[in-house]
Amino acid sequence: DGGEQVKIADSANPATASYWMTTEALADWIATRGYATS
Repeated sequence: DGGEQVKIADSANPATASYWMTTEALADWIATRGYATS
C-alpha cells in the first residue's frame, strides 16, 4: 500500500480491537480531537 495504511489497536471496543485506516483518515481523526496544533 506504499505506507498509506496504519493498523489501529483500539482497546475501548473489544468487537473491533484492531482495524486498518488510511494515513489521511488518521490525520483527520487526530485533528478533530485537538491532538494536533497548527
